[in-house]
Amino acid sequence: MIVTICVGMAMMIACLAVQIAAVVQVIRYYVAAARQPLGEHPLLSAFRQLVYIMLLLLVAGIVQMAGWAALYQILGQFPDFETALYFSGVTFTSLGYGDFTLTGRARMLAPMEASDGLMMFGVTSAVFMIALQHAINRSLGLPTRKQ
Repeated sequence: MIVTICVGMAMMIACLAVQIAAVVQVIRYYVAAARQPLGEHPLLSAFRQLVYIMLLLLVAGIVQMAGWAALYQILGQFPDFETALYFSGVTFTSLGYGDFTLTGRARMLAPMEASDGLMMFGVTSAVFMIALQHAINRSLGLPTRKQ
């Protein structure tokens, strides 16, 4: 059981690395975008920027789910990657349908993935809300940071 927990923790650390890489990419994008004028339609420009950020963060989440799915495949928990990815997505998002389950000691990985997903969605929500606040302020011509 200790080995399973260590493997789960390693996967959680890998997910954090993916999440940090996505957040860094969002920051780089947003710093570059903030230097550009919003143009004639500021709300539309802000919307486009938020769509890009949302998609980038969504891809990071899918990559993390795929990492967990690959682990389940390596452990022989599912007959194909599609089923493993479905289970991972349901677990990572904490939907927990229960139509598929892990067996044996690997069962400990499901609550670890669910915890990981909750934490990563917290980071995603925080980053997206900061970008949203900045976009709203910028499109309305309000200060975007303390002077």
